[in-house]
Amino acid sequence: MKKFWAYISNGEYSVGTTGQTVYLYDKNGKETGKFKDMIYAYTPMFSPDGKIFVVKSTEGRLAVYSLKTCSLVKKFRFSKFAAAQDDGFCFSPDGKYFINIENHGDDGLLWAITVYDTEDFSMVSRKYLGDIAINYIEYDYETGEYYCIGCTPGVEDSNFVAKYKNNEITDIRKYPEKDWSFNMSCLLLKMHGFTEKQYEWSYLDRSLDEVKKMNFSIAKLYETYEP
Repeated sequence: MKKFWAYISNGEYSVGTTGQTVYLYDKNGKETGKFKDMIYAYTPMFSPDGKIFVVKSTEGRLAVYSLKTCSLVKKFRFSKFAAAQDDGFCFSPDGKYFINIENHGDDGLLWAITVYDTEDFSMVSRKYLGDIAINYIEYDYETGEYYCIGCTPGVEDSNFVAKYKNNEITDIRKYPEKDWSFNMSCLLLKMHGFTEKQYEWSYLDRSLDEVKKMNFSIAKLYETYEP
């Protein structure tokens, strides 16, 4: 198998990314698609309803692929700031919405959470966060809530984990700077499917198998820290 940055599966299909190429495989491992629609395309995600998958490029683009036709259905730039767009994203549990963390500042310091309708990927809402940076967002099926993790760049001891409700960051809980690298590395590995290539850049002090068994999530992280 190729040395992918990300490799994820939903039971019926698997997606692997190399940065320049996106590979799609069926459940038997047969290649059913090979796409070169974006550069710096590292992070894929399947929709919960199994209809599409999305790949995010660090240059500020999204590509949407149909699993029914194994083809590209839409590609667009979500921000004019075409650098370091490597923050997280997630789907709503019903697959109707795609929630993307974006940077819209000319200097790379204006974050936003944007919600798209997955029917046509038209924008539903965009919440600008000022100088707050959100790194990852997840929907937790056990609690039925969205959780996010972030900080205020340049401000000491500003790391936090919080809930995302009604397009607002709420119920913020701070966590110590010493935990930042570990938390970010675990979430990055999780989003990329715990690949060996991504692990090489994580600088974690434990094995890849140990990290997998942790079942790391932002919701669990939220409960770790005091209000």
